[in-house]
Amino acid sequence: MISIIGAGPAGSYLAYLLAKKNYDVNVYEEHSQIGIPIQCSGVITPAIEDILPLKKDIIVNKIKKVRFHAPNKNYFDVKIKEDYVFDRGKLDMYIASLAENAGAKFFLNSRFESLEEGKKVKFKVNNKIHETDILVGADGPFSKVAQSVGLLKGRKHIVGFQARAKCDITDKHLVEIYLGYGEFGWLIPENDEIARVGIVGKKEDKKDFESLLKLTNSKILCYQSGMIPLYDPKMKSQKDNVYLIGDAAGMVKGSSHGGILFSMLAGQCLVDSIQHKKDYQSLWKKKIGLDLWLNLQIRNTLKKFSSDDFNDLVNYFSKPELKDILSQNVRDFPSKFVAKMLIKEPRLLRFGFKLLQFYT
Repeated sequence: MISIIGAGPAGSYLAYLLAKKNYDVNVYEEHSQIGIPIQCSGVITPAIEDILPLKKDIIVNKIKKVRFHAPNKNYFDVKIKEDYVFDRGKLDMYIASLAENAGAKFFLNSRFESLEEGKKVKFKVNNKIHETDILVGADGPFSKVAQSVGLLKGRKHIVGFQARAKCDITDKHLVEIYLGYGEFGWLIPENDEIARVGIVGKKEDKKDFESLLKLTNSKILCYQSGMIPLYDPKMKSQKDNVYLIGDAAGMVKGSSHGGILFSMLAGQCLVDSIQHKKDYQSLWKKKIGLDLWLNLQIRNTLKKFSSDDFNDLVNYFSKPELKDILSQNVRDFPSKFVAKMLIKEPRLLRFGFKLLQFYT
C-alpha cells in the first residue's frame, strides 16, 4: 500500500503513475473539493504536453508573446512557443480523475495529523490510525509530512500576491512582466477583459502589489494569493519509507516560482525509485536538479538588481539575437540556453557579480 497526502497535481499525478503500475494507492486530501482553493498564477509551458496532454476545456487562453517592462517604462517583446493559461481547479480534477480511473482511491475532508515511522508507517488522519508501506507528502509548502519526519527545518518561503480582475488588457495573447515590483509582477490575460494580476515577493511587498493593481486599472473579482517555497539544493526529500514531492519538497523554479511541471517529472522518478529500488533523491536531482539550481541562481541574481540594472537588462534583451534564443527555448530549462545568451551578449556576465554579492 502506498499512501499520498495531498491531491494537487504532484500527488494526483504520482497516484496515476503508481496505479497504472498496479500499486494499491490511497490519496488523502484535506479539502472537501479537489482544486480548491486556487493559489497559482495558472500558466504552464507546452513542455507539459510531453508528460500529460491537456484537455481543451482546461485551457482558457494561449499566450504567444511576453512583454518585459523596465522601471523606466521601456520594454521588449518576445514571441514564444504558446504557453497555456489554464483553469487550475479543472487541471487538478482532471489529473485526479485519471488517477481514480487507473485504480487510485481518493479520500476528501481527510486531514493528515501525524505519523510513526517503522517498517510500516502508521499515520493519523482525522484522528484515525492508518498503516501503509510507503507514505508520500505532496501536501504543499508547509508540508506536515515533512515536518513530522524533520525535513521541513530551515525551509524559506515567499508570498505570491494575485488577484483575478477586470483590467486594462493590451492583447489577450500577451503576458506582461513588470520588473521592479516585488521580485517581479505579471498580468496574465484569461480573455479580452479578465486577467490574473500579481507579484511575488516578501510580505512587505504587498504595497507593490497594490501599485500594480492601480497601474493596470484592476477591478478585483477575487484574490488567489498563497505561500511559495524556495528551492534549497541541500534539502532532503526522503527519510526511510517517507518521501516528499512537489511543493512539499521545495521543487519550485526560483526564477518563475512555478512547480507543476517539475513535480510531475519528480513523480516519474519516484515511481522508478519505488519500482526498481533506486535512490529517489539521486534520480530527481539528475533529471531536474541542475535546472532547479540555475533557476535559483537567476532569482538570487535578480534580487540584487537596482532599477538601473533592470533598465540595462531590458536594453540588452532588446537585441534580436537574445530574443531569438528566448523564443526558441522553453524557459523551464535554462541549462539549454543560458550559455548561448552569454556568448551572444557577454555584458550579461557583469550581473554575475550581483550573485556574488548575494552570498557575501
